[in-house]
Amino acid sequence: MTPSLPEQTGNRILFLDNLRYLMIAFVVLQHTGNGYTGFTSSWYVWDPATTTNFFNVARMIIDVFIMPVLFFIAGYFALPNIQKKGTGVFLKDKFLRLGIPWLICVIFIVPIVSYIQHYKHLAGQPLSNYSQFWLNWLKTAGDFHTGFLYNSKGNLFFISPDKISFNHTAYWFITVLLFFFIIFGILYALKKRFIPSSSVPEKIDSGKTMLLVMLSVGILCIIGRIIVNLLPYPYPNPWVIIAGVLQFQTWRLPAYIIYFVLGIFAFSRKWFVKDNNFPGHPFLWILICIILGFAYIAVTKSSMSSPANSELRFIGASVLSFLRAAFLILFASISFRYWNRPNKVNETLAANSYNIYLVHLPIVVILQWLLFNLTGTPSLIKYGIVFSSSFLICYAISRYAIKPHPRLSATAAVIISLLPLIFVHPLV
Repeated sequence: MTPSLPEQTGNRILFLDNLRYLMIAFVVLQHTGNGYTGFTSSWYVWDPATTTNFFNVARMIIDVFIMPVLFFIAGYFALPNIQKKGTGVFLKDKFLRLGIPWLICVIFIVPIVSYIQHYKHLAGQPLSNYSQFWLNWLKTAGDFHTGFLYNSKGNLFFISPDKISFNHTAYWFITVLLFFFIIFGILYALKKRFIPSSSVPEKIDSGKTMLLVMLSVGILCIIGRIIVNLLPYPYPNPWVIIAGVLQFQTWRLPAYIIYFVLGIFAFSRKWFVKDNNFPGHPFLWILICIILGFAYIAVTKSSMSSPANSELRFIGASVLSFLRAAFLILFASISFRYWNRPNKVNETLAANSYNIYLVHLPIVVILQWLLFNLTGTPSLIKYGIVFSSSFLICYAISRYAIKPHPRLSATAAVIISLLPLIFVHPLV
């Protein structure tokens, strides 16, 4: 028996759809800010003249909640989806919706932004033409490399003019999510086969139980982080790539798994059904997030000045784990109370959010590049122009091109991405 859902249109849960497109907007905001923070000097187009503490703090806080919330929402929708379609159709749909766009992006879009990145970071050194760059990119993709993605933290994105390393950049999220769906689909099929559903009444968690679960989630994230930190790494918080098709940061992966599973659990226990929401006024959770946020920033700064201090690292991991949980409670609580009614604007933004995510990276990077030489322009102005313009452009591309003409749009994207092979020669 499938639990009844809160306000919905068809099979869509409105407040979670709205929350998801809000998180995608934060992704665009985060990648916009990467060009103007002191923490991301290896970003594709980094503008050191505009870095301020505001961008540093904003990036730290946004980075806390975006992906856990997105993985939670994906898990919440996964269970009713597979119950309705069955395992085979569920997995086929995920491969089509996630696998094909990922393949197009990493073969045709990522090399372009990586080429821009090499140009911006070479400082006058020779650079091959784009066709040679792209062929090297495909060659390294065909190596199906498994291991640490880079040799040092300083080479997080940028390697050298004569060395290319295939990576997913911002599209790592797609394959990690697809992998989660595959594992979930296999486990669901095995459960149906070997543990048939019983007639035991479904359990509905109370608000207090939901809080206890979130407390447990925070503790589990701390344990996961401790286990990961015990493994040997060439540098702190490394990126790992597996067979060229799965890429992630080791220290973040346990939290992503936990929040995806939490989403599945939440649907099965009827979270957010009717009035079943987290207790406590949203202002209380705002206050908790503010307090934990200041603590997280303070501990992180202290850890950066004393990286060998294991106690500080443990405190930082603990604060971060509970701050993630508090942010999920805050966003879910507010969205469920005040953002759970039909609205045309919300509906169209939610319907286009995934496509916005797919196309935003080159738009953001190109706009950052175009504004780079506007010296004297306040950083907030550049930040606002890049974010608002890229979000609107991506929305327009999705609504008027990708949604009504998906195959034609994919073909056009490939053709446009191949034009630099003809027209872009060494940028020196």
